[in-house]
Amino acid sequence: MSQTTTDLSLNEFEQGTSLAKDAVARLRNNRMAMASFFVLLFMITIALLTPWIAPYSYEEQNLDLGASAPSTEHWLGTDTLGRDQLTRIMYGSRISLMVGFIATAVALTIGVLWGAVAGFLGGRVDAVMMRIVDALYALPFTIFIILLTVIFGSSMLLLFLAIGAVEWLTMARIVRGQVLTIKRQEFVEAAVSMGLSPWRIISRHLIPNVLGPVIVYTTLTIPSVILLESFLSFLGLGIQPPASSWGSLISGGVETMEEYPWLLIFPGLALTITLFSLNFLGDGLRDALDPRASRD
Repeated sequence: MSQTTTDLSLNEFEQGTSLAKDAVARLRNNRMAMASFFVLLFMITIALLTPWIAPYSYEEQNLDLGASAPSTEHWLGTDTLGRDQLTRIMYGSRISLMVGFIATAVALTIGVLWGAVAGFLGGRVDAVMMRIVDALYALPFTIFIILLTVIFGSSMLLLFLAIGAVEWLTMARIVRGQVLTIKRQEFVEAAVSMGLSPWRIISRHLIPNVLGPVIVYTTLTIPSVILLESFLSFLGLGIQPPASSWGSLISGGVETMEEYPWLLIFPGLALTITLFSLNFLGDGLRDALDPRASRD
């Protein structure tokens, strides 16, 4: 081995590396995860810029044109009211992605706090809190959301809250299991011996140390939330006209799939690509954030 190579190895050893840098390096080496990341970045960018880059106005109709196949003027065709399908898919991405991210944020907030408090306090508090989770698991959540939308109406805010309120249970269990392990470690025992309040210990020492599994599960929750919203819209209980999501576009496409198949194919492709990208990115993050991988 040359002296230069030896010096470089010693410099790298002296500089060291962090777990975060190792995770980023492993994620970059996962081609499927990185490709999925850029696909999602592209989808989010398009959704944010839709009002300025959409080829047509969302309300613009051409009843004389009706449902027409893809052409140079309408790349993805038009629907039965003569509305540009590409424009409707772009606007639908805003609602579908918004539901996915906001409802997941609601579920993330409730689940992380519930699981961290239950795991840290333990004893009867933990038993009561987790029995509540078990009881909620037994409820048919799709029926619960349908009842909420029927009773209170199909507003977008209610949809965010309803989906988020039923997606936090698994997150709570994951965080509780991680906290039960972490709270036995020396740095947490030291914080307890210093007299720090339970909330300070939870917020400053426990939650930051469970972010790895939380991030991974978040990337897997977003597609399930988008799929749930699409299912509700397919049933007519989600986003109501004139607004549209990918789910409502697919619902409309199913009704006319034999005569106008493009009304089903293109929104279905947009939803499928997004769901696959989120799942591949979640798998990549799971492998990248796995502590055991740092030994390889």
